[in-house]
Formats: sequence, structure tokens, C-alpha cells
Amino acid sequence: MMQQELERVSTLNTTINDDGALLHDVKEEHVGMGGTMKGAQGAMSKLGRQDIRDAIILRCALVFYWIVVVYVLWTRIKIPFLP
Repeated sequence: MMQQELERVSTLNTTINDDGALLHDVKEEHVGMGGTMKGAQGAMSKLGRQDIRDAIILRCALVFYWIVVVYVLWTRIKIPFLP
């Protein structure tokens, strides 16, 4: 009976050591991913700023296009409601 209990405790000790090593490895991997996540966060914020800038440029281009269309119509057709 003592022998069985000693084997059980030995097995339990081995399991605890293996789990501790696994947790240590997972912790190191988690710490390593922290830098990757910060880099990805920076890239995402940069992409967000570029998206906003592109939307502003697109709107300005559309406004410029319609101003040119109105100007061409005004000069070629002489639309009466425009001065």
C-alpha cells in the first residue's frame, strides 16, 4: 500500500513538473506575442489614417469633378441660372 502511494505521488510530481514546464513555455510565447501585437496595432492605426486620408481625397476629387462639369456646361451651353 505504501508502494502504491509512493508511485502515485511520484506520478503526480512528474505531472506537476510537466505542467509547470508547459505553463512556462506558454508564458514565454505569450510575452513574445506582445511585441507582435504592438506592431500590428501600429500598422492598423496607420492603415486607419490612410483610409481616412483616401476618403478625403476621393471626396475632394468628386467635388472638383462636379465643379469642372458645371464650369464646362456654363461656358459651352450658357446655363441661364448661373451668372
